[in-house]
Amino acid sequence: MSDKAGVDISREPRVTIVVSPRERFGMAQDSLESIYATAGIPFELVYIDARSPAYVSDWLKAAAPVRGFRVIHRDRFVNPNEARNMGAAAAKTEFVVFIDNDVICADGWLAALVKAADETGADITAPLVCEGSPVHSRVHQATGSFTNDKAAFFATPYGKRELIDIMTHHSTPLGEVRDQLRREETDTCEFHCLMVRRAFLQKIGPEPFDEEMYATKEHIDFCMTAQTKGAKLIFEPSAIVTYVFPNRQSPMTPDDVPYFLLRWSPQWQIHSLNHMQKKWGLNDGAYFNEIRDPRYLRMRHFEGYVKPMIRKIPVVRSSSKLREAARRVLNLVIDAKLAGLTAEYEQQRAAANPSPAPQRPSY
Repeated sequence: MSDKAGVDISREPRVTIVVSPRERFGMAQDSLESIYATAGIPFELVYIDARSPAYVSDWLKAAAPVRGFRVIHRDRFVNPNEARNMGAAAAKTEFVVFIDNDVICADGWLAALVKAADETGADITAPLVCEGSPVHSRVHQATGSFTNDKAAFFATPYGKRELIDIMTHHSTPLGEVRDQLRREETDTCEFHCLMVRRAFLQKIGPEPFDEEMYATKEHIDFCMTAQTKGAKLIFEPSAIVTYVFPNRQSPMTPDDVPYFLLRWSPQWQIHSLNHMQKKWGLNDGAYFNEIRDPRYLRMRHFEGYVKPMIRKIPVVRSSSKLREAARRVLNLVIDAKLAGLTAEYEQQRAAANPSPAPQRPSY
């Protein structure tokens, strides 16, 4: 038996969906309900519950036996690649989808990904990722690139490779470019949502996602690894999902704040960038100069936490000088919180997983 898209829906699930925390928890229920309402084909699901707020953990415990999904619980925060490795290890199906817990899915997204993978033989299949509210209306990423010439990039001597990060049609209204989008190969895709053949994950190794990539550009790291393993990456525009960053329509809750601050801490970002640069032999170049700028490193803190806090203070929000003063004060408050959060994370991670950091890849 097939559905309208021609996908066989009578077989056992071919896909395991791994849901992991991106940066907050307040979207968790809406996101999971969206996955179930729109997938279009059967699937298994593994949910990574890593120090979620009590109301989220309680909801997951109640929903899991009803929906038939598995919860992997940890009493500590984990970085996104740690969570993905947990989910990858638990999956037994042909395909594994990695999706963040703040993503809303459009009808038929999963069926479209499987159909594209079947028809192209792709190792990695990526949907059209949109951003913000209203959902499915503004492009976050279609295709992407980390270099203008892959052969030249990998042939360049270690330490001299120039990284770029092209996100095609980023922040463009979908209606303006919809007729330009087609199924095609891509060099990069983002972890908001992507599907990988489990056999290809096993080809990379028992932990296919580098856990030293704490917070930023981990998708580029994974895609570069995939390229060195001969992967075929396909972009499928008929599969659509939307990543919802904290905004006025969907603000952060107080329970979201600790993980959000840790996830986008300058410390985690610098750790990731330094590791990536050393691992792949990347030069300092314009790209790293830009994303190491202190304002860039604090951008998500500002947009997701500081600016909303300032908006709540009538006198302050009406004065540019007072807004700047408030920003500086709030940054000091954040830094004080992060001192404890980052130290706690390192201690708990070391106790849970004392394995050495991965070495530079050979190819």
